[in-house]
Amino acid sequence: MSVFEADVTAELEALVHAGVPARGVRIAVRERMVVRLERGALGPREVREAMAVMVRAACRLVRERGAPPELVELVCGAALEAVRGHGGETARWLAEAMATADAVLAAERGH
Repeated sequence: MSVFEADVTAELEALVHAGVPARGVRIAVRERMVVRLERGALGPREVREAMAVMVRAACRLVRERGAPPELVELVCGAALEAVRGHGGETARWLAEAMATADAVLAAERGH
């Protein structure tokens, strides 16, 4: 697990544990994605990796910590909103981000 994935997992776990409403979780996930996308060189690979981290972190919390299953859909949607809303080249990679989310979800369901 990368440092970024550990940080995302810890933040999501804290939000769920604190009972933060869905709107707050969505805002936190979008903010985390935007900050990640604004760091360094940005390309489709970075978008795919950031998306995969978000989905895996949400799935891990549901699987290992008993977080509500709807957390996965909430995180996926918020992360995709960040990619689309970031604009420019990033918005062009929305289809790749969606495909990444689907692939990670399929792999997680296979656990």
